[in-house]
Amino acid sequence: MSGRLRFGVSVQNHRPVAESVAHARLAEELGFDEVWTNENGHHRGIFATAALLVAATSRVGIGLGVVNPFHRHPSVIAMEAATLDEAAGGRIRLGLGAALWNLRNLGEADPRTDRPRTATLEAIAIIRALLRGEPGIESTVFTVRPDAVLDFEPVRRDLPVYAGAVNGRMLHDAGRVADAVELGAIVSTGYTRWALEQVHAGAREVGRDPASLDVSAPLFVSVGSDAGTARDAVRPQLAYYLHRVEAVVRDESGADPQALARVVDAVRDGGVEAGAAAVTDELIDVFTAAGDPEHVGRRLQEYADAGVRGLILQEPGAGAERGDALRLFAREVLPHVR
Repeated sequence: MSGRLRFGVSVQNHRPVAESVAHARLAEELGFDEVWTNENGHHRGIFATAALLVAATSRVGIGLGVVNPFHRHPSVIAMEAATLDEAAGGRIRLGLGAALWNLRNLGEADPRTDRPRTATLEAIAIIRALLRGEPGIESTVFTVRPDAVLDFEPVRRDLPVYAGAVNGRMLHDAGRVADAVELGAIVSTGYTRWALEQVHAGAREVGRDPASLDVSAPLFVSVGSDAGTARDAVRPQLAYYLHRVEAVVRDESGADPQALARVVDAVRDGGVEAGAAAVTDELIDVFTAAGDPEHVGRRLQEYADAGVRGLILQEPGAGAERGDALRLFAREVLPHVR
């Protein structure tokens, strides 16, 4: 898929709804392309939040990244997504992912979660069939009839289903069966290139054009006139996710393995604060775009060159500062990106 790099803003579900709505409106006013929301822990529900974002905006795409098929039956996800897309006039992007870490952390894993890959592929097939009015599948994980249909006509049959994928097998499968791919919580350009190799191999295996697949990725962005302060702001989030992510995200990043191990061990032994103190400047530059506007612009271009088509800005600031960060990004960073 060719075209200019799209920029989205992530409104995380641990934030107050009013703040998420305000930042979605601001993102649209500033010319951002998309607003994405998530569903982590037992914070605010993704469909209710997304409905409010739809009502508060008129142009930006609204991304759901990601919905967990173990929390909601795939047919319910299809119904909700098609309803949202109707309300939004065709602006919804649906991300789907098993998110096992979240389920296990909440104590909500069940026997189905022993087959995350199968479950995710079946959920994608069920949802796509319902949205497109096509024959379904004989599912082995979810209870659903192959002839199940939506009892209303969606505003569009091609609502894009993004596979939330991290490891090699799931990335390969995403290239085979999904409309698009949303990479995991933190990405480096090295991991991005490796991930897209897996996606493209899967696409070619079934005769699909790899260029037809959209690829979005979340990226921790921190921009400010004081580069040091902006870079320090990403250390806690980076420490948290370096400890949590699948090993392949670290292994394919190109970062110093010993530096990575020190952060992982520090978080394990002393928590996120200890891990943040172990985050080096090199790791900040590998996994984030943090610093002054020109530096951040160069980093974003590197991700575009690696193959990302949609960058989702994570945590560019907190509270009222977040609005200022979005304004600064729109005013001073975007001119540095082709």
